[in-house]
Amino acid sequence: MRTDARDRKAKLGLDVCKTGGAPHIRIREGREGDPRLRKMTPICPAGLYGETEGGKVSLTVDGCLECGTCRLVCSPEVLSWEYPEGGTGVQFRYG
Repeated sequence: MRTDARDRKAKLGLDVCKTGGAPHIRIREGREGDPRLRKMTPICPAGLYGETEGGKVSLTVDGCLECGTCRLVCSPEVLSWEYPEGGTGVQFRYG
């Protein structure tokens, strides 16, 4: 069964992301232009990574699915990645 982008976005829209405390993912200082980080722009399922006009990568953690894709692609050299504090983070509402 194939899921198109519209269906995926509708299903993800049912999830709830509770924010609070410090961000659980941070780009390490000076690593904003790392090629591994740039790979996240098209592959993050929540679309949290974006490229700035200066060619660096920005990150917004609101809406993170905690899938760990960026953790695997970028490694600890580029990202500081921890699970969110208890009571915060994603709550899946579909399936």
